[in-house]
Parts: sequence; structure tokens; C-alpha cells
Amino acid sequence: MQANAVLAKAVRLALIAGATSATLSTANVIAAEDSEKVERIEVTGSRIKRTDLEGSSPVTTIDAAAIEKTGALSASDLLRGSNLNSFGSFSERSGSSAQSQAAINLRGAGSDRTLVLLNGKRMPGSPTLGGTSVNLNLIPTAAIERIEVLSDGASAVYGSDAIAGVVNIILRKDFEGLELSVTGTNPVKEGGDEWKAHIVGGASGDRGNVSFSFEHLNRDIIFQRDRYYSRATGHKAEKFSQTTGISAYARNFRDKDGVYRPLEACNNPKMVDGGRTFDYGGGDFICGYDYTAEAADHAARSYTAGYVSGEYEITDELRFEGQGLFARNETFGRYAPAAGWFNVKANSVNIRNYDKDGKFTGIGKNKTDGRVYYRFTDVGTRDTETVDYSTDIQLALIGEHDEFGWDINYHYTLQENNAYGKGYVHRPTVEKLVESGEFNFGPEGNSDSVIAKIRHNTLKRDTMKFHSINAGINFEAIDLNGGMIGWYFGAEALKYDYVADVDAQTAAGDVIGSSGNGSGGEREVIAAFMETVAPITDDLEFNMALRYDDYNDFGSAATPKVGLRYQALEDVVIRASWGKGFRAPSLTDLYAADSFSSDTATDYHYCEVSKTPANECAATQYDVTRKANDKLEAEKSDFVNLGVIWSITDQLSTKVEYYNLDIENAIQFISLDALLEQERKVGYGNLKQGKLKRSGDNANGKIESAETPLVNGKGLKTSGLDLNIAYTDLETSFGEFGFIYDQSFVLNYEEEEFFSGPVVDKIGRNGLPKLRAAFTIDWNMDNHSASLITKYIHSQYERTVQGVSSGHLSSQTTMDFNYNYSTDWDGKFSFGIRNLTDRDPVLNRNNDFDTSLYNIYGRTFVATYTQKF
Repeated sequence: MQANAVLAKAVRLALIAGATSATLSTANVIAAEDSEKVERIEVTGSRIKRTDLEGSSPVTTIDAAAIEKTGALSASDLLRGSNLNSFGSFSERSGSSAQSQAAINLRGAGSDRTLVLLNGKRMPGSPTLGGTSVNLNLIPTAAIERIEVLSDGASAVYGSDAIAGVVNIILRKDFEGLELSVTGTNPVKEGGDEWKAHIVGGASGDRGNVSFSFEHLNRDIIFQRDRYYSRATGHKAEKFSQTTGISAYARNFRDKDGVYRPLEACNNPKMVDGGRTFDYGGGDFICGYDYTAEAADHAARSYTAGYVSGEYEITDELRFEGQGLFARNETFGRYAPAAGWFNVKANSVNIRNYDKDGKFTGIGKNKTDGRVYYRFTDVGTRDTETVDYSTDIQLALIGEHDEFGWDINYHYTLQENNAYGKGYVHRPTVEKLVESGEFNFGPEGNSDSVIAKIRHNTLKRDTMKFHSINAGINFEAIDLNGGMIGWYFGAEALKYDYVADVDAQTAAGDVIGSSGNGSGGEREVIAAFMETVAPITDDLEFNMALRYDDYNDFGSAATPKVGLRYQALEDVVIRASWGKGFRAPSLTDLYAADSFSSDTATDYHYCEVSKTPANECAATQYDVTRKANDKLEAEKSDFVNLGVIWSITDQLSTKVEYYNLDIENAIQFISLDALLEQERKVGYGNLKQGKLKRSGDNANGKIESAETPLVNGKGLKTSGLDLNIAYTDLETSFGEFGFIYDQSFVLNYEEEEFFSGPVVDKIGRNGLPKLRAAFTIDWNMDNHSASLITKYIHSQYERTVQGVSSGHLSSQTTMDFNYNYSTDWDGKFSFGIRNLTDRDPVLNRNNDFDTSLYNIYGRTFVATYTQKF
């Protein structure tokens, strides 16, 4: 079989179908210069350049044209919709220090197990995310040439974090000319309007070139009151369990026995219906606060970025490459007024009393010491402004001589993230004013002087400095039947310097309505690695990679990977790969100070005690202390991939990939829900990890507080099938059509039900859909082109109690439409509609939804004009 014939067939196939991902994508095609000579290319997952477009590992490429079809204005929005992002990923939230962050989560294995590269070089994790996950909101979309997604493990090539795969964001180089573009969006629902403008330019000469881009994006805030499913419900309900969006952190008192009663201060217009009483269950009564009236879901965002790259040919065999990326990402978010607890002594507050039948019997003083749960509406809303700065510089020297080459690269990244919070409350001052009698618990609230004393502004500063230098040599040696063996040997040195600081009062846990604590540390890593590509015959290729990493603060790891690519028939390629992976505990995993959190969980045990049916048992927020663990061990993994690519005709192709990922020692927080499940099995006071305290230290009491530590769990196992079918160049009298169907089907997703509990298959549970798919129709005729992308997320169970799943969350199908008209003066008008049918998120019985899977923008009109010179 002639290798060039096979390559030509592959090139035609790639031009026809591409390697689709999630919504759609277009293959990275390097065309043959003539029938006997082709250019070698470097594909994500290997440092050895090759002529084959399909290697032993699956790589999906999304180019600029594919990005344009989606109407996405940021890299995070684009990748969030990918099928390979199986269960969604973290996106912007309003009101917290992480409201500017967005991540990618391949195979549902976690964003901290997905490695993100910039032009083939590792990006450090965001300091706001503890250095574990890369913030995609720092990537300039205008500068993206393509995104390559390697969907199997790659620790043998890139080191830690590449357990579930690699996302390589490749920015533009060698651009000539000038491009100006402006985009505006108009959602049919309130909030979320965007506008964006960019300029891209470049020039080239005899020995070098330079390219640059500059862009600015603005996005408006979205308030919870602007969506029917985010607004509170049940204002007139008798039982608190029948409400949504209403908080028990209003103005309530809990005595030493755990009995709740409303304060007289509930008689306030800011409380629900001026302070109406809800049956809290088990003989408890409270008033509520509608926090959705003032809080926001998505923060406002303002993003500015500049990018420049260039290369210069010093000699015929030596060239210099350099690039710089500079970004500023600013957000504004809003929480409802601060809510928290503080201690009071007996006879210090007025409470509403009720008899055993729930009848109001009058107002009196609290008879015991207790705790007040108070909403500080007089202080105002909690507003958070974040300002993130990022500088990324890469410099390289690359030498080539005949079949021998070498390279040396230096990479520097500095991320400085600042979060400024207003409207918080200093707990010790409140308690002091309560003791002195200055704090007014009456309905009228507090004076301006008291409010000025208790008000507190928060400050959080996170910094990550990253240095990397790597060097390598590549050559060909030893001739086999299929050609010369390619080799690459290299070494790398990495240094991380991470600091997370918060103001002293927040760090001490003395700020009501805020959480978090400082952490930091330094890490140095030295690595050596090698790769080889051996063409055993014209049809069979063997790949091998091996990497050794040595950490100054953790230990070492050796990770191998092997792969085979077999041209079974002229139109059929079979490939397989196996590799080991590892993930070192992050600096924040090991050394972060304790941090306070209000976690939402469902206490089925207490509902059973208070005779509340399980289907009426509502999720509630509880005080939780999260703890790092300096005894953590590294995660270890095995990843297997098997694939078949079949070019059925020049127009029709299909690809099937099977993957199996097995992770041991999975680093995880024990969630409060998992802690409660563990308690149901082992009994109160017998937890193996974590702590749970109930009122009066009574096994049947209400939850008072909890501690949830980071631990090494048993692990995670998941497997699935990816399918792609593509048909293009269908010529009709109405133009040329193309069709692409792409899906990812998860066969299993096994992990512990709770820490040290049974390992169960959780696929199909809430937030874990079995199937994500996309169907794309493309059309073009003369100067016109259009596409329609239909995306599908499978249905799920609503809830799982003691391993039994029940309830039904429906599937979701959304459509994105895009139309383009190219003018004779190198301009282009584009018009699109995201979420054409205006589908809302899939809601559960509490009007809640999975924020990683679904978005709240609704039908959105998008218009763009681009001019090239």
C-alpha cells in the first residue's frame, strides 16, 4: 500500500468531515505540496512531528470557523458545550471571589484532571481556584487559531494533571493583513447583553513575521429575580419545606436545645410578608428572607486582552520564536445582605412563642443562651468586584539541521487576582454591641452609627508565579520497513510560587457573610522525558513515551504510554493507546488553612426523626469547615483508548472511540451529603473521616456544624464511547450541504457512595447524563453560508437516597443558528440565534438546576460585522 495514497485519502477525509467535538469542529489539515512531499506537523499529545493526520491517540480540532458557528464570544463558553465536557464544568458565579473563573472538565473527571496548554506549553492553574484548574476566561478568543483536544491520558508527555486529557489552545501566528470585527448580542430575557470588538493584524518579511490581536468584551449582570425559576416561591406557604429561594438566615433564634423561634425583629418589611412565620418542622418555627430579590446569578464582566507573537529566522537553521499575552478580567457580582450567626445570652432578645399546636402565644425573652441567625439588611447587599491580571510570555530558540533538531523554551506566567467585597459584617463587634445593649433587635433595625461599626470590607489577593524552562532534541535513527524511527529526548524544570491572602478578620472567621482563608507555598519540579515513533511497516506504527517527574515537596512519579496505529485497509485505520497518569496534590490541597463554607445538604435522618417524608425533605445550608490535608498521596491512573476510523467514501466517514479511565487514590472533599450518608451507615459519632455535630450532641438532633476534609478516596472509574459520522459536499441546486453527528456516551461512572462506602455506578444521576450529542447542518452557496447546530443532553434522575434513584429530570435539546454573507469588499455580515427555541434549564422540584450543565441566557440574537484589509 502506498503511504502517500493513504495520506491523500486522509487529507480528503479531513477536509470533508474533520474531527468533530461537542458542537462541531474542523480538522487541522496540512495539505500535500505535491504527490511525493508532505509537510510534517506536530499534534497535541506528541512532540514528534508526523505526516499522519490520525495518530494512535484521538485528537479533536476546533478551528476559528467552527468557533464562529457557535456564536460563542469566549473560549470558556465554547468548550463548556463540548460533548467531551461530559457533565459540564465550572462557570462564572456572582458574588464570590471565583465569580471571574471558568474551567473545562473532560470526561467528567474534574477540571483539576484536565491539563490546559497554551501553544503546546503548560498553563498554571488559577490561584483563585487553588492552582488546580486553569481559568479559561483569560484566553483571548480573537487570537485563537484552533483548539486541539486530546481525549486520552497524556501524563507521559506533559506530566501531572493530564489524567483525563489535554486541551491545547493554539493562538494565531504568521497572520498577514488586518481584521476588524464587532459583535453585539441581545437576549430576549433580562440581563446578559454582550458586546465585543477585536482587531487582529500581522505582517511578514523575508526572515520573519509578527502577529498581534487586541480585544474587549463587556457582559451585563443577570439577577435572580430576572428568571422565573430563580425567583423565590412559596411566600404564602405554611411549611418552610414548600418554599424555594427563601432562607432561614433571616432573624431567628435557636436555643441550647436546638429549638428555633422567630425574633420580634422579623416584623420588618425586608422579611417575607413583613415577617410571617413558617413551620420549620419538628415543632420549630421561623421567619424567612427572600434572598433572590437582590442577589445575582451571573456577574457582570469586562475583559480586555492583547496578544503579540513573532518569529525571526536568525540563520537558515536557527530561528527565534516569541509571544506575549496580557489580559485584564474584571467582574462585578452581588449577594443578598450578609447572613450569619452570633451568640447571645439568656434574656437578651425578644422571641415569638408558640404552643405544641403551633398557636402563637405571645412575645417574650429568650430563656436560655443560644444563637441568633440574622440577616443584616440594614448594612446593604454584599457586592464583590474582582480584578484579575495575567501576563504570559513564551520565548524559544529552535534549530534544525537535516534530520536533527533541537529546541529550548522559556515560559513565564504571572496571575494576580484581587477580590474586593463590601457589605460584610464583623461578628465580634456585633457580639460586643449585643452585650452592651447597643445592638437593636427591634423591627426598626439599627442606627447609622451601629451599622458603621459593624460593617466590614473584605480583601482577597491571589498570586501565581510560574517559571518553566524545557529543552529537547529530536532526530531519526534506525531504519525499519516503514521508515526511520523518530526520537525525542527532553528535560524540563518548573517552579510554582503560589500565595492566597485574605484580610485578617476573614482569616480568623470573624466576618459574617464571607468565607475563605489564606494558603500558599512553593513547588519545584524537575522532569526528563522521551518519545519514539516507530513505523514497523507501511501499515503499522508503534508509539512510546516515558516521563519521570521529581517534586521537591511531594515525591516522584514515572509514567509510561504506548500506542499502536494500524492501517487495516486503505480506508480503515485502527488505533489503540494505553498510558499511566498521575496527579500530584496541589499546594492548596496540602497546605491551605481551614476555611468556612455554607454547604447545602439534605438531612434525611432528621427528616425521618421529625416524620417529614423523604420527598418533602428539603436541602438546607449548614455551617461547614473545609480542611486541607498534608498527608495526601498522589492520584494514579490508567487510561485505555481503542478507535476505528473508516473513510466509507470521499464524502462519508465515521469514527468510533472507546475509552476507559481508572483513577486510584482520588483526591476529593468529603461533601456534607456524603458525610450524612456515611453517618446513616455507621451511626452518629463513628465517622472515619470528617466531623458532624448535632444539637445537644444528640444523634437525633439538628445539624449544628460539620468538618469536611480532603482525603484520598478509593477512586473513580469511567468508560464510554465517542461516535462521529460526517457527510459533506452534497451538491444540490440550492447549494452545498454537509452533515455531522457527534456524540459521547458514558457507559459507567463508578465512585464511592460516600467515603469508605460501597463503590457504585452513578451514571444517570442528577448532573451525570449518560449522553451528550450534537448534530450540525452546514450550507453554503455563492457568498452565503449558514449552519444549524442541535445539541442534546440526556435525561437524569432527580435525587438519590441511600443509593436508590428516583424522580425524572427531562432531557434538553437546544439549537444554535448562524448565517453569514461575504461581501465583495472583504467584509462579512453574520447573524445568529443562540438557543433558538428559548429552552430553559432543566429544573428539579425546587426550581433548581445544574449550573455546570445548563445556562440561563435563553434565546439570544447575535450580530457581527468583520472587515479584512
